[in-house]
Amino acid sequence: MTDHDDGTDPLTEPHVPTSRGFYVTPRQTFTGLAIALTVILVVLLGYLWWLSRPANFTETGGEKKPGVEPILSIYGPGRGEKPRFDSPMGVAWGLKDRIYVADSANSRINVFGKEGDFLFQFGGFGIAKPLQGAKATWKPGLLDYPTDIAVNHKTGDVYVADFYNDSVSVFTEAGKFLRRFPDPQKPVGRGSSGAEGKGIAVTAVAVADGRVYATDTYQVFVFDTNGTLLKQFGMPGLDPGQLDHPNGVAVDSRGRIYVADSNHNRVQAFDQDGKHLWTAGAKISDLKSETDNPFVLPRGLAVDADGSILVADPLGQSIVRLSEDGAVLATYGTRGSAAGEFNFPNDLDVRDEFVLVADKQNDRVQLVKLTSR
Repeated sequence: MTDHDDGTDPLTEPHVPTSRGFYVTPRQTFTGLAIALTVILVVLLGYLWWLSRPANFTETGGEKKPGVEPILSIYGPGRGEKPRFDSPMGVAWGLKDRIYVADSANSRINVFGKEGDFLFQFGGFGIAKPLQGAKATWKPGLLDYPTDIAVNHKTGDVYVADFYNDSVSVFTEAGKFLRRFPDPQKPVGRGSSGAEGKGIAVTAVAVADGRVYATDTYQVFVFDTNGTLLKQFGMPGLDPGQLDHPNGVAVDSRGRIYVADSNHNRVQAFDQDGKHLWTAGAKISDLKSETDNPFVLPRGLAVDADGSILVADPLGQSIVRLSEDGAVLATYGTRGSAAGEFNFPNDLDVRDEFVLVADKQNDRVQLVKLTSR
């Protein structure tokens, strides 16, 4: 006689559901758990990928605009407490086609690959010269509103215009702090615009042939790469060679120095000794009538491979190309937020046919090609 009326043995035969309930074998339970865990793992991996992806922080391509072909837009590192840029004012090409961005209002430098992939960042907020009664928070490597960035293409070292800390901070290409100069607590040369007349309120920086060029309110300072002051030139005034809040500097292969004389609405060229060579543009007294002026507020500068000079004009919402003798060759760009459009383009750098633009008010950096209209 069997244990069940149907003749089955409960120890050797599978159980058949009856009206008294539903029974699942251990094997079925294990299989179900494995499937559930697999689904959870896939969802978790997808979520982690979503958190780390750059999809919301980079865009490729876009419709061609007047004189501008958009290649890539970068809106920030896409991770951490501050995943987006805040008013980036400076850009530079580095070694290995790296893209360095002075993320000004976030007081940091972000570094990307040429495809827009985020690599690392350095800097952070630190005050070297606090208001009376407050404490300094600066430590080596910290920044306070970096306005420009330049790379020594022989060593890879990165030079940052640390505006409110009245100095230039120098880092390795990997972001390790090396030094800063001048001392923000000491006078510089014949005088400078740093707080209390000490240090330099650096607005722009360039590196070429073992020299570092830094602009302040009315002049250009020239240092060696270790920070020893070699010379300074410029003074307040409207005459040729005089400056008013220059915000861009670049040097060509012959040592000629180009300065964006921003508040005078012009670009000036100097020889390596600081002697004035030529001026492009003129002081604008009435924006409505003097529409033939090539600039409204020239700032960032870069020298192209053919020797021409590219000028970022934030208020003109454009990029202007000058010849080696200051003639206007072309103007590129229109105002807007779409790819290939600009809103306060503050700085640029060029390599081959690719131009990096710090598109400040759009909180992004664009990689573009400049084309004929």
